[in-house]
Amino acid sequence: MRAAHMTEFVIGNLRVPYALQRSERASRVHIEMTMDAMRVTAPADVSSEEINSALYRKRRWIVENHYALAEKYAQTHKIARFRTGAKVPYWGRLAALRTEAADVHTPEVTFRNNGFVVRHHAQPTARKHDDVVEGALKGWLRERLRIEARQASNRYAKALGVEVTALRVGELRTCWGSCGARGSVSVDWHLVFGPKRVVHYVIAHELAHLVERNHSPSFWRVVRRAFGDFQAEHNWLTRNEHLLGYRRLPLGGVNKPPK
Repeated sequence: MRAAHMTEFVIGNLRVPYALQRSERASRVHIEMTMDAMRVTAPADVSSEEINSALYRKRRWIVENHYALAEKYAQTHKIARFRTGAKVPYWGRLAALRTEAADVHTPEVTFRNNGFVVRHHAQPTARKHDDVVEGALKGWLRERLRIEARQASNRYAKALGVEVTALRVGELRTCWGSCGARGSVSVDWHLVFGPKRVVHYVIAHELAHLVERNHSPSFWRVVRRAFGDFQAEHNWLTRNEHLLGYRRLPLGGVNKPPK
């Protein structure tokens, strides 16, 4: 696979930058769009004219998704510096951050008075300072999600009469949670940025699969039996996935999506 290079697709007054990558394994032009970029993978022997024709055939889809993703990007929380005064999302709200230079071996994170306090060893540069503070916050947030997920799994496993054999908190690529047939549950740590009831819904949803390994009407009845009315949480997760996290802006500039 060759290295990607940047180019752009022009449709009317709209210019959409994209990363083009050619691959010996690709059999057709494949387009992927996220809030950060558009990526195009094409067969190695396809000409630039053929790639542009493929994009033109998908022009309506590209334009609609470009503007929809730009709108979602505008809604995401952005952090320019991890220093006193910044706001960090936590359980669906924004919490104030205060940082303190201290004689500590490793950074210490506490949450009090609805805000984070991070005590850390003084750092030589702004970037290093922010990296240390952000790293400490991520570790703390992952552990907080693990504690909440453990409490939720105990609660809903008891309600459904099932057993959780393992609980893993990590970064999942295609879903917010999963559950193996033997009771091993995995959840994405980014759920800590959303409302707490959304985390509980995801856990109840996954444990319901130990009763019904499908998404049939029977499955949803099992979810309701464990969790109660879940529609609000289900809808929130479907519509607001882009709010589960934040965007760290580069020092010295604002990271804007292409227009």
